[in-house]
Amino acid sequence: MHVSRSTKFTGVCVAVYATYVLFVFFLLPILMPDPVTLQRSVVAYKTHHLGDLSNFTLETGGQPIRSMLVTFKGSGALTLLDNLAHQPGCYQHYAPLIAHESRSNAEQDHDRALAELEALYHCNYNKSAEMIRWGKRSTVFRRFYGAQAKICQTYSQEICWNPETMAAICKLHPFINMAVYNLRLNFLATLLEREGLNLRMLLIVRDPRSTVYSQINNKWCETAQNCEAKALCNDMVGDYQMVEKLTQSYPQRFSIIRYEDLLLQPEESIKLVFDFFGLPLRRPSAITRGVHPRNVHSAESFGLDLRWRYSNQPANEWMSKMKVDDIKAVQDVCSEAMDLWGYRSIQDFEHFSPESFEPNMGKA
Repeated sequence: MHVSRSTKFTGVCVAVYATYVLFVFFLLPILMPDPVTLQRSVVAYKTHHLGDLSNFTLETGGQPIRSMLVTFKGSGALTLLDNLAHQPGCYQHYAPLIAHESRSNAEQDHDRALAELEALYHCNYNKSAEMIRWGKRSTVFRRFYGAQAKICQTYSQEICWNPETMAAICKLHPFINMAVYNLRLNFLATLLEREGLNLRMLLIVRDPRSTVYSQINNKWCETAQNCEAKALCNDMVGDYQMVEKLTQSYPQRFSIIRYEDLLLQPEESIKLVFDFFGLPLRRPSAITRGVHPRNVHSAESFGLDLRWRYSNQPANEWMSKMKVDDIKAVQDVCSEAMDLWGYRSIQDFEHFSPESFEPNMGKA
């Protein structure tokens, strides 16, 4: 019986497709190690130059180096988080209170929020089902949270976001970082008292005009209470009142850094952050990173066979691009916060020049 050429071609295509399906959906899952085993190998390979880290991993009975960035939405912390997340052995709990949506919501039940944060520092996800459910909706959350972005490229969503899998992977890492913007410093500061955490906490401070400018063009800010300049600056005043107490009580475990310094003095500032957190500023010389496409301004950094890239929205872009009425509105409700944190107000808008105006008085 004669078989046409088209029939033969169709048969070949079906055979190739069937082979592909068989390999991808049946053979590959059998051949692939489970995600925890795979990630254990990845962490060991990336941190081998740091020596024996078993004293710093929960899986081996050690205690990890724990750090926290306290910030606001729109504070400009994403690129610093990007650098932290790419350091060997660093596991990042990005926006762990995302399910609370706003600071006011989290503070109504702050005891539960703090208990969740403490549990996450021990890689315990029993209190974080809502965080996972909310976080999976956010592309930024999925990109920055733990090792999930890469794990989910290999395994299914059900596997890579499984709380037991996440807990086991978290326990492999010697450095655990957290970025929290949904709770005020006065609540978070109580974590410094918790025995066994040995937490180091860094507060990021930014000119409120710059923060509001950063928030203006974000859709999530259209109805968010956290994006009101008055609420922002009230919190900045409260933070300032807490800083003196915390620097006296925890001089080695609490500090502050300006967003503007991170942008204008990236080499020195990044080193200060890593030194403060107790993280090694070093990777094998073969590893390099490029500028994330989200960012538009870059600065070369340094160090130990490593080329850094720190980039983000220019530090004082608000001066040339923010509407005068918007600047005035922020200054009207933020005068106390700006004075406390050392940000100079614009008094004469008619003769104001972004090229000559210096907004930072250097008091912080």
